[in-house]
Amino acid sequence: MRKTKCIFSGITEPALNVRLDEFTLRLAGASDLLFVRFYTNGPSVVLGAYQCEVLEVNRAYCARNGIKVVRRISGGGAVYHDEGNLNVAFAVNARFLPEKYLAENVRFFAGIIKEVLSSFGLNAEVGTHNEVLVNGKKVSGSASCKKFGGFLFHATLLLDADLEKMKNALRVPEDAVPPPRKRCVRSNRAEVANLYDFKFIERKLITERIYEAFNGAFYEARSKQRQNSSV
Repeated sequence: MRKTKCIFSGITEPALNVRLDEFTLRLAGASDLLFVRFYTNGPSVVLGAYQCEVLEVNRAYCARNGIKVVRRISGGGAVYHDEGNLNVAFAVNARFLPEKYLAENVRFFAGIIKEVLSSFGLNAEVGTHNEVLVNGKKVSGSASCKKFGGFLFHATLLLDADLEKMKNALRVPEDAVPPPRKRCVRSNRAEVANLYDFKFIERKLITERIYEAFNGAFYEARSKQRQNSSV
């Protein structure tokens, strides 16, 4: 591999950011570069690729409150974004993944975010769905996609999000009916919290720490992988 491209994006349009994640995935699949992109979305619900909107989003509430609904290329569940979130997308050519299986790679990258939070003295752990918990509450969710020769892992970190709007935007009406003959992936609901409920950390500092951790852990794993293959 040649080097890492770190991108600090000022774009807050959700539809454009999901397209940029896909574009970065395609670039990674066609190159030997490692991409790490940080961004924030305006108020929005981002659906997983295989979800049915009617079962995940309160459309009426979102329309009244200017919350956009978009769909990403990766699987997983629905997430709420606003200016209180920090999002990170990691993309690399699939040939360079440090682990053999997709699930192991997702766990590997979720573990990096956990380690970053732990480095700030927080009681962090990775949950059963690769979410990151602090004191048992979810502060970060992630999703992944392996396509176009590349691998994309992206995660959202709740810093100071509007949790009331999140709850209402994702509160589905009881009479919601799934589309006929369509299999819908459902979200895993969990008790969430903002990171700032536990400790205030400057956004710039946590962004730098995540970048350093992703870059360091990835290349360290790649180095061990090459050493093992040469034995």
